[in-house]
Formats: sequence, C-alpha cells, structure tokens
Amino acid sequence: MVRVVTERSKSRSGVHACRRMYVIIDLNCNVLDVQPRNTRGIKPMYSRGEAYESYVDVPANYMVVQMSFIRGLRGRVKGEFMVLDSKGNLLCRALYRKLKLRLIGCSEADKYLKVVKCVTSSLKIPVKRYSVIKG
Repeated sequence: MVRVVTERSKSRSGVHACRRMYVIIDLNCNVLDVQPRNTRGIKPMYSRGEAYESYVDVPANYMVVQMSFIRGLRGRVKGEFMVLDSKGNLLCRALYRKLKLRLIGCSEADKYLKVVKCVTSSLKIPVKRYSVIKG
C-alpha cells in the first residue's frame, strides 16, 4: 500500500494555486487505473479547495509518480515529481522549474527519465528540456 495525495486548492486572492495528483505506470508507459482505499480528507495548502490522502495497492511491476505543482505570481509554475516503487520507497525525484525538468538523485536515471517523459506527455505538461543531475 502506497500513500498518495490528491489536492486542488487556491489562495483567497486566487493568485496562488496548488495541484497534486498521482499516476500508476509501468516501464512500458502502460497506465493502471486503481481505486484508492481508505480515503480521508486532509488540510489543503491554501484556504479554498480540498485535499485527500489515500492508500493505493500497486502491483509489483508498476510504480507511482506523485506530482505536486504550485502556481505563483505571473502564472509561473513550480513542481516536483516523485517516483515511488510498489512498496512506497522513493526511487527518483525530479524538479520542474521554468519549463525544465531535472532528475535528481536517481540510481538508474535513464529508466526513470522514460517514465517521467511518458507521464508529462500523457498529461500534456509542457517541458522544454530534460536533464539529469548526478549526485
């Protein structure tokens, strides 16, 4: 069981907004639609909107990509992608800034870069450049 969060909220002024979602995918870009268990409401980041915490059963060959985006001033979007295995362990992390996606701290970066590219193309997230930061 993997803990995932879905959220859609915005500030009182409407300038800032937060969106969190997840996708269950395998290495061949096959997306799996799984019904969550034990869904409960949690406090959202901003005052208007809702957030939910769920637990999802993930098959052994699939992984969870948890995405978090924040829109700030002038419509600039910052985000983070976290690739989790079927047990909930962090495999890779990617940062999204200025339409660039940077993978950080990945042991097998090529494999996870392919997964992240599949997710961004299927959700139509605009990305100018992909890069891998070794470290």
